[in-house]
Amino acid sequence: MRYIRLYFVCLKRAIVSRLEYKMDTFIGILSFFLTNAASLLSIYFILQNIPSLNQWNMWQLGFLYGFTMIPVAIDHFFSDDLWCVAYWKVRTGELDKFYLRPVPVLFQVIAETFQLEAFGELLVGIIMLIICATKGSLGIQWNFGIVFLLIVAAIFGAILITSLKIMIAALAFYMKRSGPLLQIIYNFISYTKYPLSIYPRVIRGLLTFVFPFAVIISLPVETFLGLGNAMNPYALSAIIVGVSLAVLGLAILFWSKSAKRYQSSGS
Repeated sequence: MRYIRLYFVCLKRAIVSRLEYKMDTFIGILSFFLTNAASLLSIYFILQNIPSLNQWNMWQLGFLYGFTMIPVAIDHFFSDDLWCVAYWKVRTGELDKFYLRPVPVLFQVIAETFQLEAFGELLVGIIMLIICATKGSLGIQWNFGIVFLLIVAAIFGAILITSLKIMIAALAFYMKRSGPLLQIIYNFISYTKYPLSIYPRVIRGLLTFVFPFAVIISLPVETFLGLGNAMNPYALSAIIVGVSLAVLGLAILFWSKSAKRYQSSGS
């Protein structure tokens, strides 16, 4: 309970500090919205000439693309400071202040920032889900199971993404700078914006077993739409929760061991 209360204190402080420059925050939200909207338009123009992509039509692809942005946006809200750790906070010694406080360093890193810009991503994703699900004639068999699956996938998908970021950011304690590697692995999420079946077996294996973004994005959407690798929604929900919590546990353990190697820059 102490950490929950402390987190909300930090969250309030982070939001207030971001809203100190309201126009800057608004421009950031708008830029993320326009960036993702532009990506959606590119898919739309492609599908004007190619009516389907491996049996996926425009509405199905739009739903997949929209859902991909939901867990990414949730992660973006809460864990953006991990990028700073991976790129420069270890190398420059900016983590010194975290080690002087009687609170776990990882907790402080997560609580340090709250990125309001992620509202742009979240808004585009939700709009796409609504438009494609209601206007696209997807033939969805609505029931509690598939709605529950999407909610679980969105929440625990964000946990999985954050967990992988924690692990790669922790490499900075050994390498001093792990940002480029984090960017490479994070970019694998972009592959899930398209049907998993279009990729070679190697890519499908990486996205399923090594960086399991397909488990939290591709498989839930295929199950929701009744396509490809559709599974029982409750069984898939249990797999998503299990995989996400397992990776989170490994990430925290790896961070804890790696953080002991931190050395101040002396500046």
